[in-house]
Amino acid sequence: MATKITGVFILILAITFSSSSAVAATQQAPSSSPPVLTCTEELVMFSPCLPYVSAPPNNMSETPDPICCSVFTSSVHSSTGNCLCYLLRQPMILGFPLDRSRLISLSQICTDQNSEESFESLCSVSG
Repeated sequence: MATKITGVFILILAITFSSSSAVAATQQAPSSSPPVLTCTEELVMFSPCLPYVSAPPNNMSETPDPICCSVFTSSVHSSTGNCLCYLLRQPMILGFPLDRSRLISLSQICTDQNSEESFESLCSVSG
């Protein structure tokens, strides 16, 4: 009887461990697409643009940094691109004023001139 109980116990343990490791494997499976950033992460990534888009006296640059353009372009074309629209709608969202005209100018300065959609039009569509 003890051998039978031990065998059943081992069988239950084997089933438990095999099912829990299968669940862990499916949860840790690599994704083919990059992770989607949250709006907070998207706004933090935008920080290289702040010297250009900040309103006086905080504007430290007359032209956007190439890194700013890279971040801006990838953000606008990402699924969370309208997160940057918060900067247009609420220019004090970061705790200091942003220059709306400089924010809007990023779409002309940083993106393909043949692009049909500007940053401002993206933000007006998203509500």
